[in-house]
Amino acid sequence: MKFLWLMLLVKDILCLYTHKSLLKGLTDNNLLAVQHLQEYIRIDSSKTENYDSVVEFWQRLADEINLPLRVYRPAGFPVCVLTWIGAKPDLPSIMLNTHSDVVPAYDYLWKYPPFAAVIDNNGDLYGRGAQDTKSLAIQHFEAIKELKNNNITLQRTIHLTILPDEEVGGFRGIKAFIESGDFKRLNVGFVLDEGLTAPDNTYLATYLDRRPWQINMTFYGQGGHGSEIADKGVIKKLDYILKYTLQYQKEQKEVMARGNNAWLGRFTTMNVNIIKTGIATNIMPSLVNVVIDMRLATDVSISDIQQMIDTWQNVTGPGTTVEFLRRDEVSPATTLANNCYWNAMLEAAAELNITIKPVVLAATSDMVVVRKLGIPAIGFNPSINTISRVHNNDEYVNIETFIQGIQVVKNIVMKLSNVLE
Repeated sequence: MKFLWLMLLVKDILCLYTHKSLLKGLTDNNLLAVQHLQEYIRIDSSKTENYDSVVEFWQRLADEINLPLRVYRPAGFPVCVLTWIGAKPDLPSIMLNTHSDVVPAYDYLWKYPPFAAVIDNNGDLYGRGAQDTKSLAIQHFEAIKELKNNNITLQRTIHLTILPDEEVGGFRGIKAFIESGDFKRLNVGFVLDEGLTAPDNTYLATYLDRRPWQINMTFYGQGGHGSEIADKGVIKKLDYILKYTLQYQKEQKEVMARGNNAWLGRFTTMNVNIIKTGIATNIMPSLVNVVIDMRLATDVSISDIQQMIDTWQNVTGPGTTVEFLRRDEVSPATTLANNCYWNAMLEAAAELNITIKPVVLAATSDMVVVRKLGIPAIGFNPSINTISRVHNNDEYVNIETFIQGIQVVKNIVMKLSNVLE
């Protein structure tokens, strides 16, 4: 035990030394950008009671570049909007959107504490939100800061928006905000939102999100003493669902492997993410609660998926209830052909000598809601050569990649804000 403790201590000391030596080579602006990201990650915004700390953080950043920050609470949670008025404010505005909330983390499964924002000897900054989406929020901010400090004039107004509640459906975030007069007054013409990390040098842009279905199934049945052999019961119903899910996953993995299906979203994911049952060690449960999370393939029909769920209910028999926690039957796509905003992004990419590839977002973002209003939205994350650790342990962003991403975002924002339809 002493040896293990000593090894961990040495690791921390080396990490601290490397951290300082890595940061020493950064310019003042880049160092401050990294420090902003560290500070943001250190706010544990998986807990709603820390939302006020998020507001305080963004107020300090807004004051740093002398831009107004407005905070709206359409459903109780804070929506932060930092605004830079353009030369032609009557033109539809550009919305740079990210979400402030993050998913919880299991501390003991991480290399470093998930809310410590530690930088290792490879220059990787670890923390919950490093990929989803706190690094992107800081890149949006730093891009605006650099443009403003360089006295660049943008034609369109820029709104940097930081929304809560995205990770659990956006019911008290984007969905409430778009219904408000405050959102309508932003006069949004285009949204640049969260995207995907890229495993290689090709940047990814998402124009469509897969449809999210989240199903809460409850099985009721006879319990009994723990010494009995259960002939029937809720565990057998659970067993059926688990076996079905595993088989379905296997089939869809084969579908995903064909051609371009992965990038085109032509596969459905199904995961049992929550199981609750049992009240005592010697009582067979009479109730099992299961939450199934699905993201539907872009080419699958709603009727086919509903028929599958009906089959589950028929097989598990009486004593089964099905509740939809989320059921998006439509997820509009942003058409890229002859799209002036997409063309602006491609122009920026050409000037930077980088490649941007349009793909389908396998997950779900606030863009589903925005696109339903008819507002074009594209997801973009400037993190290349990065292993996706979204919602996983050891989420990270490399600080060199992070800093390079600021320049990419800056050029894209400049092109977007100068689009004249």
